[in-house]
Amino acid sequence: RACKEFNFFTWPCAEVLADFVRRNIVPGCDVLEVGCGTGLPGLVAAKCGARVTFSDALVDDSGYWRRVAEVNKIQINYCQIKYYQFEKLFPVDLVLASDLIYHSQESDTDGVLSLITDALSRKQGSKCWLAHQVRSSTHSIADNLLFWDLQARKLESSTSTGHDVNLYEVRRSCGP
Repeated sequence: RACKEFNFFTWPCAEVLADFVRRNIVPGCDVLEVGCGTGLPGLVAAKCGARVTFSDALVDDSGYWRRVAEVNKIQINYCQIKYYQFEKLFPVDLVLASDLIYHSQESDTDGVLSLITDALSRKQGSKCWLAHQVRSSTHSIADNLLFWDLQARKLESSTSTGHDVNLYEVRRSCGP
């Protein structure tokens, strides 16, 4: 569920993912940041030379992205993409996703994973860097990923923000 009060807060997962992007992004690659909120990971990717499209379920009616582009002296593409409505998706090398899967009434885990699955199916070899905050010692995102034919490889863990954040590389288990 999209919620304006939460969209413009930079969550710990975004900080961890942005740092990983800074160290690992390939300049010139095509990137889609889903559920971007403030867009910190995507902004870092753009500053490092990637072509980034920022997306969220909410319409940018505040002029936020225009101002961000001006301040950072980068070109920004913003596209409203809602879960289960994939007509606006396009082939990308990399999908960025931070703190989109959590266990509460506000999270649409299936919506997030269906969007990531569809995005990864549009280009062979594409991948998703997913930052996930550990909120439970008894629940893992592994079962959710398997349901959507996704496989994850843990890239690193971080407590640099005061929260336990795991960073995964997610790919489709089968097919292109």
